[in-house]
Amino acid sequence: MMFIELFASPGALDADTRERVAERLGSVWELTEGEGILPEAMAVLGSLVQVVVHEPVTWVGSERALAPDSAPHFMIRVHVPGPWRKAMSDHVVAYTTAILTESVAGSGREPVVHVHVLGVPEGGIGVAGKPVTSDGIVEMMSEPYEQDRADGRAVKDPLCGVTVPLNESAVTLELDGTLYGFCCADCREEFAAKRRRDRARA
Repeated sequence: MMFIELFASPGALDADTRERVAERLGSVWELTEGEGILPEAMAVLGSLVQVVVHEPVTWVGSERALAPDSAPHFMIRVHVPGPWRKAMSDHVVAYTTAILTESVAGSGREPVVHVHVLGVPEGGIGVAGKPVTSDGIVEMMSEPYEQDRADGRAVKDPLCGVTVPLNESAVTLELDGTLYGFCCADCREEFAAKRRRDRARA
């Protein structure tokens, strides 16, 4: 689902901090702010996130090579499925910038952080040796709950398509006699808002 490349100017992060930052950048819990995505779906997402850290020998910024005492510079490239890029960009930029700013807190040097969120075209992500679309990733997240769905104990989120079980912690909404289930509260709120807009236009 995501490939994250972090470029850090030489000396900006020591080895321990570099590892902690990479782990946080790759944490699905941090990415989703623990918004209630089901554990099995979180595990699938986590298996699809990779983080690589680069420390270039030379870094030029503002038309000159950065000196060892320059402000820490970071460049992050986050590759996500193309159809998700727009919806994810604001949050990805905020959470990656916050992690890097916190990593140098107390150093007395304000970091320079640039973030690029890049959309990978449909079919341009490969998992287990074959291309996977954004819908294919949603299907992978739903696989742990397919038997529950077949038995009527789970439903498909009408907004994002993820299958969610109807248990005591389910995020649901009943409209016009139909019970809808959602992967998270954000999907429920967006779905309800869309229904209100549709009714207002009718």
